[in-house]
Amino acid sequence: MYQYLLFDADNTLLDFDLAEKEALRGVLENSPMGYSDATAQLYHEINDREWKRLERGETTRERLRTERFVKLYEALGYSLNPDYAENVADTFLHRMSEQAALIDGALETVAQLSRRYALYIVTNATAWVQKKRMSRTPIAPYFKKVYISHEMGCAKPERIFFDQVLSDIGDSHRESYLVIGDSLSSDIAGARGADLDSCYFDRSGRGSGAEKPKWTVHSLPELLTIL
Repeated sequence: MYQYLLFDADNTLLDFDLAEKEALRGVLENSPMGYSDATAQLYHEINDREWKRLERGETTRERLRTERFVKLYEALGYSLNPDYAENVADTFLHRMSEQAALIDGALETVAQLSRRYALYIVTNATAWVQKKRMSRTPIAPYFKKVYISHEMGCAKPERIFFDQVLSDIGDSHRESYLVIGDSLSSDIAGARGADLDSCYFDRSGRGSGAEKPKWTVHSLPELLTIL
């Protein structure tokens, strides 16, 4: 039934949580507050909230870039002036661009699926960072194209994001597409809003709540049992 598989990148194929921790370690280990797992968890929560705000149109990508660090420092009792916030954000992104660890089973799963489907990546990310990360992975050759919100001027879960992807691929038959991702708010809700089938990658076992993806898997190799 499907011809095209639209994969999210972070925490679907790329281990974003690990990348985030390592990048943050590089930013904070020589700072007054230092690095700790608790600080990394706090940053993760702040960053996740800021990305959710971006998805809802409540902030901009440029504001998100620095405000997540301003809020982190404030939460830890420090102030961060605008110039230093820019420096911190730049350092973090450069460190992120060097992180390319894969989710377990990604390479084997993608290699097998590429024999029967056309594979694409659909991601909300900073373009140069995501391109550099992807170029460092062994899965890159299996994907025909990477669609990045930063370059497209729109983001998941907006319908226009998916409409632009389908238009570029050149096949308007929505039943031919399956969106695969770990985010209920951007991947699964976005697919629903664009009238596309979705597969929720529920790696943590939290369930899909009110969202109703067509499929749910708990590991990437499990995709091979439904496709």
